[in-house]
Amino acid sequence: MMSAHEHSQAPARAICAPSREEAHRFHLWMQGALALVVTLFTLWTFGRFRQSILWGGILAVICWPLFTRLRLRWNRPHAEIIIPAGISGGVALIFLMPTLFLVSALSRQAHEGSNWIKDVSRNGLAVPEWVDRLPIASSAIKHWWQNNLANPDRIHVLLHHLKTEQTLGAVEHVGHGAINTLVVACFALLILFFFLRAGDNIVARIEIFGKRLLGKRSALMLHHVTGAIRGTMAGLVLVGLGEGALITLSYVIAGAPQSLLLGIFTACAAMIPMIGGFALALCVVVILLKCSLTAAICVGVFGALILFLGDHFVRPVLIGGSIQLPFMWVLLGILGGLETWGVEGLFIGPVLAALTHLAWRLTSGHGLKA
Repeated sequence: MMSAHEHSQAPARAICAPSREEAHRFHLWMQGALALVVTLFTLWTFGRFRQSILWGGILAVICWPLFTRLRLRWNRPHAEIIIPAGISGGVALIFLMPTLFLVSALSRQAHEGSNWIKDVSRNGLAVPEWVDRLPIASSAIKHWWQNNLANPDRIHVLLHHLKTEQTLGAVEHVGHGAINTLVVACFALLILFFFLRAGDNIVARIEIFGKRLLGKRSALMLHHVTGAIRGTMAGLVLVGLGEGALITLSYVIAGAPQSLLLGIFTACAAMIPMIGGFALALCVVVILLKCSLTAAICVGVFGALILFLGDHFVRPVLIGGSIQLPFMWVLLGILGGLETWGVEGLFIGPVLAALTHLAWRLTSGHGLKA
């Protein structure tokens, strides 16, 4: 039999001792915290190869529908290896061929550009013929041009301010950046191959993890993530290339110098909303100096119209249409992501904006179901 003291201590021990369910819940929380710490430390250890993992995942999400379609139609031995390798090689060619073309074109133009700079430094920049045909302020513009741009001494002073040491430092920085980008891109393609090869297992585990973490609404959130990534790819890259192709056609018709190179520059800038306009303005200035005022005005108006239609009508539909994301959320996600995260932010920003907008709809709407 227990004494009176033991009887008084027994309820206290029963109250203080945690139940088996509470201990199990505590162990789960500790395991989750430990897993999170280990994961974050592992990602920090990966260093710059975090970018490779991120880009490999983005490309895997984009290429997954193509991979599943090819796998259904081409069911042969070693298809699980050949198809991911073929898709990875195709992605490499898509990015490699324009890069090689740009490098080749820039190397061809480097000598001509150097000779042009030497000629301008010796003789100045002559006043274009279209200045005399201006309806207003023709004499004032011509007078300013002759005193500044047509004067070899002024041009020489301007070129002298471009210090050689700073130029060499910038070239060295660009070289290191190009090498780093090449390494990250190669590992991203390798990761893409392994992601596609193990795609079914990865997708199954993501679905299980999402259900355990978020419950029934995990499928809806995964749909918004994949929709934002694929929509951003179509809305940024495809629309930018389409805008660049149409504007390049206007460059060719206007007789712009190196119209193809200017077109590639415009297309790359047009992939980012509101940035294509700055590239178009620079190209219009080149046409103004090399061609005529009429050609520059026509190209500027046509290019501005193409950029306006693409950025305000086509791009929002492609990026936010499938996930019901408003245009302002799309724009802020792209520009804010670019400023915060760099190039990767072009995809991270719309994904975060899509998830935030989904959370807003689910918590503030009526009748919304997972």
